[in-house]
Amino acid sequence: MKTISSKRFTLIELLVVIAIIGILAGLVFPALGTVRNNARKSKASNECMSLKTAIVMYESEFSCWPAEGSSDGLVSSGDYKGMCKALAGDNAKKMVFYEVGVGYDENEGFMDPWKKPYNVVLDFDYDGRIKSSVAVVKAVNAANNRSGDLRVPVAVYSFGDYTETDLTKLASKKKLVTSW
Repeated sequence: MKTISSKRFTLIELLVVIAIIGILAGLVFPALGTVRNNARKSKASNECMSLKTAIVMYESEFSCWPAEGSSDGLVSSGDYKGMCKALAGDNAKKMVFYEVGVGYDENEGFMDPWKKPYNVVLDFDYDGRIKSSVAVVKAVNAANNRSGDLRVPVAVYSFGDYTETDLTKLASKKKLVTSW
C-alpha cells in the first residue's frame, strides 16, 4: 500500500515560526529606538556646534551679540527667537550665519531634533568665559568632577528628549547635549 506524503506545514509548525519571528522582532525594536535616539543626539550635538559658530561669526561681524540676555548670560525665549531670525539673515547686512533647515520654526527659532528650542548662554561681559555660577555649567561641572568657568564665549545646549528640567540629574546621567 502506498502512503501519500504531504508537504504541508502543520499548524504547530506555523505557530512556532510566528513565535520565533515575534521574539526576534521584540529584540530588534528596542535596539532601533536606541539607534534612533543616538542619531538624534549626534545631530543635536552637531547643530549645537554649528549654532555656536554662527553666533561667534555674527559677533565678529557686528561687534555685538545677536541677542540680549539675563545677568548670567542665559538667552530668554523671546530673545532667542530674535537671535534666530538675525542669524538666518534678518539683520542689517542681510547676511546668513546659520542656514535655515528642517529644524527651523518661524515662531520658535532653531529647534533640536526633539522639536524643542536650543538653550544659549552668552558671555555678555566679554571676558571669554561662561561663569561657573550659571546653572548648566554648575551641573555639568559637578557631573564631571570639575570646577571653574567655561573658557568659551558661547555655550549651546539641549535637554534632548527628556522633560526633566533638573540640570543636575540630567548632567549626572550624561543626558544633556552640549556644545562644549
